[in-house]
Amino acid sequence: MSVSPRYTIHQYRDDMFKVVAFKGNRDPDAVFLRSREEQQKNDTKLANNYSRARSMILQYALCNPWDYFFTGTLDKTKYNRYQLDRYSSQLMQWIRDKRKAYDAKFQVLLIPEPHQDGAWHMHGLIYGLPDRVLRSFRPPEPRHLIDGGFLNWPDYQRKFGFCSLALIRDPVATAYYITKYVSKDLSRRSGDLGKHLYFHSRPLKRADAVSDVYMYDSRLESYCTTEHEFCKTGMVSNAPWYFPYQWYASEIRNLELLDPPEPQPMPDPLAVFDPREIDPFYEQLNLFG
Repeated sequence: MSVSPRYTIHQYRDDMFKVVAFKGNRDPDAVFLRSREEQQKNDTKLANNYSRARSMILQYALCNPWDYFFTGTLDKTKYNRYQLDRYSSQLMQWIRDKRKAYDAKFQVLLIPEPHQDGAWHMHGLIYGLPDRVLRSFRPPEPRHLIDGGFLNWPDYQRKFGFCSLALIRDPVATAYYITKYVSKDLSRRSGDLGKHLYFHSRPLKRADAVSDVYMYDSRLESYCTTEHEFCKTGMVSNAPWYFPYQWYASEIRNLELLDPPEPQPMPDPLAVFDPREIDPFYEQLNLFG
C-alpha cells in the first residue's frame, strides 16, 4: 500500500489554481489510501484521448501569454481540404520554417475542426508573431473582418488559404472557449485524427503541481464542483500566493496580510464572453454543447 494525496493543487496563473479531489474514503480523520495497482488502473482510465486533450489544451491556453486567436482554412484550389494528416504535417513544418525565416520563436497551439461538409480548418492561439508579417484587412475583403479589427497573415494566406487573427482581450475566457473545439465527436474520429486532437510548437508552459494535501478539508472539498469518474475538480480564482500551502504549513496559515484576497470558485468564464470578437466561424461551434 502507498499513501496517496487526498487533494492535489496545480497553479495555472499567478492567482488561479486547480484543485483535484480524488474519490475514495471520505472519513475526515483518515488518510486516503490506494494500492499502487489500483492507482495505475485508475490513472489509465483517466488518461483517455478526450479528457487528456482538453486538460492539456486548457493548461497550454492558460499558462502562456497568447497574443492572438487564429483561424486558418485551406484553399480548395491548392489542397484537398478533407486530408487532415497532410494539412497538419505541412502546416507545422511551415511554422517551423517561418520561425527561422522571421527569426522569431513564435508559439502556436492549434486545434482542427471540420466544417459541416467535413472539410478541415484550424483554430488556435499564437504569441510572439512579429507585427511586420501581419496587416489589417481592407476592401474588398469581408466587411465584418475590417470592422472587427481582425488581422491577416499574408504568408499563410498565400500558402494555405484564408486566415484571420484577433487580438485577445480576455485570456481566461479565450482559453476556455478554445477547449470547446475538442468535442467527444472529434475524439471519436480516430480514422481521421489518430492521436492528434491538437498540435503545438515547443516549448510551451504547463500548469505546475504545487501542493499535495493528505487529509480531508471541507473548504478544499467545496472548491471541487466538477464530477469525474475517479475525482472531482474545480478552478479557484483570486487566490493569494500562499493558497497551495495553507493547509499544512502553520506559519503560512497564520500569516497576517493587509486585506488578503479571498479565494473563490471560479465563475463560468464564458458567461459574458462574445466569441464573435475573435472567431469568424463561431456559428459552427455548439458553444454550450
